[in-house]
Amino acid sequence: MRLKVESLAGGGRGVAHSGGRVWFVAGALPGEEVEAELEGERAGVIEARVRTVYRPSLMREKDPCPAAGVCGGCDLAHLRREGAKDALRAILTGALRHSPPELAAAVARAPVIVSPMAWRVRARLHWDPESQVLGFFSPRSYQAIDISPCRVVSQLLLATLPEMRAALLNARLGVGEVAWLENLEAETAVAGWSGGGNPPRQPAGALAGWHPLTEAGAIRRGGWGKQGVVMNLPVQLRVPLGAFFQGNRHLVPKLFARVAEIVATLRPTTVVDLFGGVGCLAAAARHGGAGQLVVVEAQRSAARAAVENLPGADVQAVEAEEYLAAPAPPAGTLAILDPPRSGLSPTARQRLVAWAPDGVLWLSCDPAAFGRDAAELLAAGYRLESLEIWDLFAGSHHAETLALLRRGKR
Repeated sequence: MRLKVESLAGGGRGVAHSGGRVWFVAGALPGEEVEAELEGERAGVIEARVRTVYRPSLMREKDPCPAAGVCGGCDLAHLRREGAKDALRAILTGALRHSPPELAAAVARAPVIVSPMAWRVRARLHWDPESQVLGFFSPRSYQAIDISPCRVVSQLLLATLPEMRAALLNARLGVGEVAWLENLEAETAVAGWSGGGNPPRQPAGALAGWHPLTEAGAIRRGGWGKQGVVMNLPVQLRVPLGAFFQGNRHLVPKLFARVAEIVATLRPTTVVDLFGGVGCLAAAARHGGAGQLVVVEAQRSAARAAVENLPGADVQAVEAEEYLAAPAPPAGTLAILDPPRSGLSPTARQRLVAWAPDGVLWLSCDPAAFGRDAAELLAAGYRLESLEIWDLFAGSHHAETLALLRRGKR
């Protein structure tokens, strides 16, 4: 079908209308005329993929990654970096169309912090022993794609890939996954293996350690070498395999500085990081002058790292829902949220509203989930003071929003 693309949808696909139906076209940009191939249809909505671009947008990348469209890692690899600001703003506006209007209005004027490429410090690579490929999945499939020309991973990973492939092949391991973790400087890395058996004992390139992981991502016996890396920010943070850490080497230092700046302006008496991980945002809050510091993190390895990274902080290895069942916090409390992509659970959402901290600094990687969750705080009397868009997943439609919500005096 030949289509005229009108806008970008919340998922990064181009939107077109034809024959009374809505088309969502992967690989298309606003203003383009394209030939689209149907992938699926449901309730009058058609999902398709670009086959031919007849009239390309000025924002179309003239020299895209060779794996663009074949690899599922970057769904906006066809977009020039100069167009990222407008594209991400449009995508977030679309994703928030059912949210309170003040959120979409804030997105329209929000600053967008754009990332360079080669940003990944973490990657999950899929091993297919039959094809001998170690890479990302292709879109909507379980077929592993070679990422040798990849533009979002580091040269360190690209240089190590052949040796990891050879090691996996020599060990005769079946289908599985390699969790790659490197430091911000791309100088050293460790890896985890999820699948049958243990990872190869021999070193592979820059790897300083390789360990088998449980289904929950925890390290189990049978590996060798270091179990994590150190991220050098204004403070050093130890990050073990399996623990969450923001994956963008270029923007993490800027995000750390921005959170510290916000905390320094608010001067909260207490900061509670409810999805604390290894303590990155809590460390930024401390750097900004926070006094009492509480880190809530259910994953044991991440909580142990937070204890090491934040001496003197109150680290509680419980779910956020459990912590929020506690009595109301003291006046002047700032809650920091960096929940998973699914957002807050209904219980966490209700308990956060009832818990009623004076401020909420919210880093969200899914705008629709953020709109749903933030709507309840806005309805409870909070006001949106600021919102920023962070391009932490450069090359994809995923963007993070950093929002500050505050409530009136009690």
